[in-house]
Amino acid sequence: METQLPHDPFEDTGPRPFATGYRSGSGEGPVYGGLAGAVLTGFLAAYWGDPRLYVLTILALILSFYFFPLVELRRPQLGANDDGLFIAGIGFIAWAEIAHLELFNTAVRQILLSTLIVTLHRPLEEAVAKPEKAVWYRNLMTRAYRRKSKTRIEVPLHPMKGRPEDILGRLRAYRAGGR
Repeated sequence: METQLPHDPFEDTGPRPFATGYRSGSGEGPVYGGLAGAVLTGFLAAYWGDPRLYVLTILALILSFYFFPLVELRRPQLGANDDGLFIAGIGFIAWAEIAHLELFNTAVRQILLSTLIVTLHRPLEEAVAKPEKAVWYRNLMTRAYRRKSKTRIEVPLHPMKGRPEDILGRLRAYRAGGR
């Protein structure tokens, strides 16, 4: 009589939930540079008494605020699970609503830029299964996606942790898994 071994979880090659965020170094320049500029211009405005420098201080603070999500390394920006494809600022898009996932690569000088293109069967507002509940000021910050039409979303993958090909592979595994 043959004995059956228990199921080994490491043998399962099916889709696994995942989430990824921005990698370290993808946004420190604009955020911390803007803060340094704000401190410098604020100090000079106070020292010289020139109110025009306060305008530069405010602009530098706005720049830092706008790019702040790029330094929130622990906040997921893209992911997948049984609920669907997660994109920060949108929420979960049901797998059944996704018509196509593709990776578009382009190069600028020696820098490879990768973008995930998500094509939907229906407009985005109808395809979202679980909208993300976000505070109002998040709408004033940079987003993890660009909406190109009612049914097309582009997610830049080059600032994200992980190889773009691996991210696309994991997303396609979920989509093919019949979820």
